[in-house]
Amino acid sequence: MRVRDLSFLLVTVIGGPALAAAVSTTNLVLITIDTLRADYLSCNGSSKVKTPRLDRLAREGVNFTRARSPVPLTLPAHASILTGNYPPTHGVRDNGTYRLPEQQLSLAEVLEARGYRTAAFIGSFVLDRRYGLAQGFDVYDDRVWSDVDELETLEAERPAGEVLAALRRWFDKLEGERPFFAWIHLYDPHAPYEPPQPYRSRYPRDPYAGEVAYTDAVVGKIVDELQIRGHLSATLLAVVGDHGEGLGEHGELTHAVLIYNSTLHVPMLLRAPELVPAGRVIPDLVRTIDLAPTLLDYLGISPVLGEGVSLRSLIERDMRAKPSGDGMVAYSESLYPQLKLGWSALHGLETRDHRVIVAPRPELYDLRVDPGETDNRLAAEPGVYQRIKRQLVELLQGFEEPSGETAPPLDPDELDMLRSLGYLSGSETATQRAGSSIDPKDRLDLWNRLHLAVAQFAAADYRAAADTLTAVLAEEPGMLIAYDYLGTCYQKLSQLDLAELTYRQALGRGLKSTRLHHQLGRIYLKRGDPAAAESELRIALELDPRRVAAHYDLGQSLRAAGDLPAAAEEYRAALAINADYLWAWSGLGMTLAAMKQEDEALAAFRRVVEIDPSAALGYFNLGVQLERMGIREEAMATYRRFLELSEGQELDAQRQQAEVAIELLGQ
Repeated sequence: MRVRDLSFLLVTVIGGPALAAAVSTTNLVLITIDTLRADYLSCNGSSKVKTPRLDRLAREGVNFTRARSPVPLTLPAHASILTGNYPPTHGVRDNGTYRLPEQQLSLAEVLEARGYRTAAFIGSFVLDRRYGLAQGFDVYDDRVWSDVDELETLEAERPAGEVLAALRRWFDKLEGERPFFAWIHLYDPHAPYEPPQPYRSRYPRDPYAGEVAYTDAVVGKIVDELQIRGHLSATLLAVVGDHGEGLGEHGELTHAVLIYNSTLHVPMLLRAPELVPAGRVIPDLVRTIDLAPTLLDYLGISPVLGEGVSLRSLIERDMRAKPSGDGMVAYSESLYPQLKLGWSALHGLETRDHRVIVAPRPELYDLRVDPGETDNRLAAEPGVYQRIKRQLVELLQGFEEPSGETAPPLDPDELDMLRSLGYLSGSETATQRAGSSIDPKDRLDLWNRLHLAVAQFAAADYRAAADTLTAVLAEEPGMLIAYDYLGTCYQKLSQLDLAELTYRQALGRGLKSTRLHHQLGRIYLKRGDPAAAESELRIALELDPRRVAAHYDLGQSLRAAGDLPAAAEEYRAALAINADYLWAWSGLGMTLAAMKQEDEALAAFRRVVEIDPSAALGYFNLGVQLERMGIREEAMATYRRFLELSEGQELDAQRQQAEVAIELLGQ
């Protein structure tokens, strides 16, 4: 396992001032496009959609037509792109519950150490900084929401155009001559498919194609921006998909569960005039873990990064030579079925000619005649299967277990953000069945119905989602994540009795879950029963003491019960885990104000608006506290800021109070 090795910095450190000197004057721009199938680029022969800007990059550079992602999930796939390591080595195996360990060396860290200015512009909460990908970036722009006052209704993604706007703002502030590395993540092709106009009208029967066309146009605008600002001629530009999309192939509508090439075959393009040869099409098997080593090679930076290899010799070989790739193999996995559904995990290995999938019902495909992986040759060629399986076992045995890290537990509101993306996400894993004999491909009907419920939930059709989930649980009554979603649906529908019954049924089946107890605590808070809420929340915290929102909710229940010192202690416990947890600062401010600790309350309310300058209610509470303390001028200014930010929001009572206060304070 290759992890963080900073020994290459020693000479530079000893040299003192040379530390800031970049070894290359070439900029690097990496564009990762979520959920992009390689066969949806017209340069790869697609007739489904027109992608003129990506096609132009392919003509002006290198097009790898057989690039493979190791995993059909956004976070682990990006961890592999940035570290050059497979998931078993970097330790990130799923979305939402894993964090890239600090000792994993990333592309950004290598470039930052070599004098590059580094910035990332993220299109989805699933790549939030909490998951560890921000290491090495001077700027990590992962703000995908617009109004923190109502986090449960937040959009958990931002369109490609907004990501581009963030990039432009960074360019506006960019000064000096040092080269830069900018990573731009575009999320739009991910389900649900909702392309903007005119792409919605151009592709009325294939909204996924519409999303791809829109993303292609934004890629073109990024290239144009580089050209306008004079950067393009000195920039190495890479475009890669993180994973593909099922679109019904092999029965999988989206991605995450199966590991066929419908979800692993991704586009990968390089462009850099006078550095990378133009017009090259590489049909050989390559991996996304090879991209970062290749980029560093072309930038003249020597540290070996990860398990991938530089593809430079492949790019620059005599193009009259036939593709070889005899020694190249591509590993793939999905632990999602095991971690989230209690089914079997899947592991695969692709060679030049074949693909093996190790599962309860194993599979072998001859890709020379069956690129769509529809004819399982296991019975006809058992020797080929066993040979490749041995290679896979040896590869798996060679992976060293990383000192892996789990991400901080998702708060209920943050979990809603992932779910608004259409992710089947829980804050905990399913009851794992080690060596489960349940083959995911045999449960695709159930998976698709579960995914339908997720899509209904993401579209706020909670009644339909509840009906779908009820049917799923009738067939699979031990599926924790289905209870979790169903209970949340009932809460959204204000049917608290049914939500409570759902969580109790799950607990009655022996499904141990912090979240179930936490949600029961929230239900009792909504009912105005702080004692019952406290009981459930303390159970939740016994199971998971680092659950930030449970500390916050326990603080709320204690404050409602009148135990202000204990409430303040819980808010502080939440802040000890997450110092930027806005709601805990607000609750602490309210509690301290009630305890007449005016200066401490004022500091807490100031922290709210420092964390988020757009938090309207934060300014209202700050204004109230300033008024209480007789700080008249600042109170008036703060109330005015609240009125500006709250325009159009349902805060009539607070707006009226602020207007009256401004009038009285001005007398």
